[in-house]
Amino acid sequence: MVLVAAIAAGVLINTAGLLQAQAQSTGEETTAQVSDRLAVTQVVGLTEGNQNITRVNLSVGLAAGADPINVSQASYTIETSGNATVISGNNASAGSVVNLTQLQGFNGGQSSPTIIADQQDIMIVSIDLGALGGKEGNPDKYVLESGDDMTVIAQAPAGGSTFSQLRAPRRINKGDSYILS
Repeated sequence: MVLVAAIAAGVLINTAGLLQAQAQSTGEETTAQVSDRLAVTQVVGLTEGNQNITRVNLSVGLAAGADPINVSQASYTIETSGNATVISGNNASAGSVVNLTQLQGFNGGQSSPTIIADQQDIMIVSIDLGALGGKEGNPDKYVLESGDDMTVIAQAPAGGSTFSQLRAPRRINKGDSYILS
């Protein structure tokens, strides 16, 4: 009877350890989904050759408490005039509508130029709205005209997302840039 009780106790202790490890793993994944987000600090719309905004530059950094994020593995949902699409942040593919540029921070010892590791790091994510629509056969599909609304959702690889609702200015002049708010 003592032997059976000892075996049962051993099984219970083993099961408790396994459940604790699973709970810890689940907790870490959940925390990453909530806290590992990109902060979109500013969105600038650019006109290129016409009076419509054909490119947007998102200034992104780490949200408070976020771990390092590889921006090339993030995805972006763009919605304008009832049209929506999801694009990858990977600018290495040919014909990509996304271009990544380091703006501020980024210590020289980083292993990848697309990883935002510190709070002071800022990356410009440039999205070509004309090329985005051009891939679908309509280059003007996502282009912003005067007063148009735009929704951008930046989703980090761990799942945390940032939602930005923006509006183009009422008057757009050829060759100018605009802060979208």
